[in-house]
Amino acid sequence: MNDSLRLLLVDDDEVDRMSVRRALRNAAATLDIVEAGDAASAIGHLQSGGFDCAFLDFHLPDGDGLSVLKAARSGGVTLPIIMLTGQGNEELAVELMRAGATDYLPKAQIKADILLHRLNNALRIHAAEAEQLRAELALQESNKRIVDILESISDAFFALDGAGRFTYINSQAETLLGKPRAALLGSEIFTTLNKEAGWFRDRLEKAMQEKVPVTAEGLYAPQNIWLELHVYPGNDGISVYFRDISDRKKIEERLSYLANYDALTQLPNRVLLMDRLNQALSRAPWRGRILAVLFCDLDRFKIINDTLGHNIGDHLLKVAAARLTGCVRTGDTVARLGGDEFVIILNDVANTDDITPVAHKILEAFATPFELNNEELFVGTSIGIAIYPNDGQDADTLIKNADTAMYRVKAQGKNAYQLYSPEMNAKASNRLALERDLRRAMERDELLLHYQPQVDSDTQAIVALEALVRWQHPTLGLVPPLDFLPLAEETGLMPLIGEWVLHTAATQTRAWTAQGLPPVRIAVNLSDREFKRTDLIGLIQRTLTNTGLAPAQLELELTEAILMQDTRQAQALLQRLRDLQLHLSIDDFGTGYSSLAHLKRFPVNTLKIDRSFIRDIETNDDDATITSTIIAMAHGLRLNVVAEGVETAAQRDLLRLLGCHHVQGFFYSKPVPAAQMTALLAQGHFKKDET
Repeated sequence: MNDSLRLLLVDDDEVDRMSVRRALRNAAATLDIVEAGDAASAIGHLQSGGFDCAFLDFHLPDGDGLSVLKAARSGGVTLPIIMLTGQGNEELAVELMRAGATDYLPKAQIKADILLHRLNNALRIHAAEAEQLRAELALQESNKRIVDILESISDAFFALDGAGRFTYINSQAETLLGKPRAALLGSEIFTTLNKEAGWFRDRLEKAMQEKVPVTAEGLYAPQNIWLELHVYPGNDGISVYFRDISDRKKIEERLSYLANYDALTQLPNRVLLMDRLNQALSRAPWRGRILAVLFCDLDRFKIINDTLGHNIGDHLLKVAAARLTGCVRTGDTVARLGGDEFVIILNDVANTDDITPVAHKILEAFATPFELNNEELFVGTSIGIAIYPNDGQDADTLIKNADTAMYRVKAQGKNAYQLYSPEMNAKASNRLALERDLRRAMERDELLLHYQPQVDSDTQAIVALEALVRWQHPTLGLVPPLDFLPLAEETGLMPLIGEWVLHTAATQTRAWTAQGLPPVRIAVNLSDREFKRTDLIGLIQRTLTNTGLAPAQLELELTEAILMQDTRQAQALLQRLRDLQLHLSIDDFGTGYSSLAHLKRFPVNTLKIDRSFIRDIETNDDDATITSTIIAMAHGLRLNVVAEGVETAAQRDLLRLLGCHHVQGFFYSKPVPAAQMTALLAQGHFKKDET
């Protein structure tokens, strides 16, 4: 960027102008910045010329930025104009861009590096548009100029006359078609392209015959590459643009794989498990066969994981997955349900006598010690078995009953198998007792919050906190969230607990601000039931009003699975939450199944990369590639990125190199009570010699 640029800054708020001015000065100290505070002055300055770029606020005392923008463009002003608004709004952004804005930037994103990037980008766009205008004028005078431009574009391009003969081919098209230009010019395309290029030929014929634009993508068999095709008919032929999208397809395939498979063990995940089980159940009645669901839980896994660390625990899970897979037939399914829980579907079984030998085989496989980290670890497995149709006729019931039988094994000493029977009520009784205690927990003030910081790895500053609920049971001690939150969700207690978490976190955050501590954003997780509350918007508004917390300081985290249940409803509700000026995040990103198309429509601020990708990012090329892709995709969509589960300096440094500067994990701090977090906030940031 040229430091001698002359910029126009239009904003009626002196504080906002100072913020932009300071950020621009930090980017380039010698910029000439002219300021204005109203629409009339802005139009006068714009029409007078002499500026290289303008930053224009949407809200002005005597009009709005959109009117100024339209007036400037209609008056022939061509310089790049970057619109500034108080909050992000996709519909407003679209309207501004259609009116001629070069770019659009919420004021919350005003930082030196962001402004520098946007300014450089606007100048490049302006230069490109000016160049395009000059090129269009030149096109009218010289066919040679047309050729020069077509040869310089990155897309492959060729033109056909009305009879389908090649009239022009650029070098990129020559490469992708795999035929020399001299051999193609003048030839008829439908005799030149062989039958392997079927879909490609079909789209060209459609455009020529129906005189309609055509867009398509497919595998171009002659070159074994994926192409994206755009065909535009004219009066005397068609213009064809296409590009190689093979790399993009590989990424899409990988993300699709991750939507159905567990990233750690490569086994089917819960989504694919339920799909396969439902398919098997639909076939079983007319085949006259039975099927069995085996619920396997590793014994002593938590002790090993907590004692030897997550890396050993993850390695154990991988080896266990391989052993389970080796005990079943090719047509059966072994899936990882989560944690150390695995589910096996035995398809097309003739009778019940064929099921227990498989359980014996699994127990024998686990009798062999696991050799991990130069140690022999003995890990058994508890197996619960439910059989269709006697133990359930739908997927959920079969899995639940197999789970019940598995807990019976756990209660009787572990490392065995048990067939489900309706008399098994021990687990149900325990769950009822735990549910009863959980219902009383709030009355007895047994719930508490711990807080884990999100840290800017460049400055070591704490930028946000995540609120995590804990249960201090009077006899059981500190109950892990995984032991009571699923129960709360199943029994309908989650909305009540979630409301308490929301209010408590907001109250504590407001108290920190009142103490003069640096203001931070507090992130609260929303469960499926909470997100579906009909009064969610009202609850948020009441919480903000009652606690005095600024909306911008509240962040709501949702998983991909919640958002994908009903994408239209989710999109509408997210937009209403964004209208409240809240910060929205997608938690555990990469483990769900949202597509890029859906992601673009969700009005969220942040993607949180799941810890499963971060754990082996230094040694696993696939994890590093996926993480890099997610970061690049998020930046392309102007989203913030937070990496979860960062436990080492090497992980932090690699993430920073990949462009992810906000991290969360044990490397900086475990979740801690409010008192400890107060001390961390007072410190403001982590010292470099401490990290």
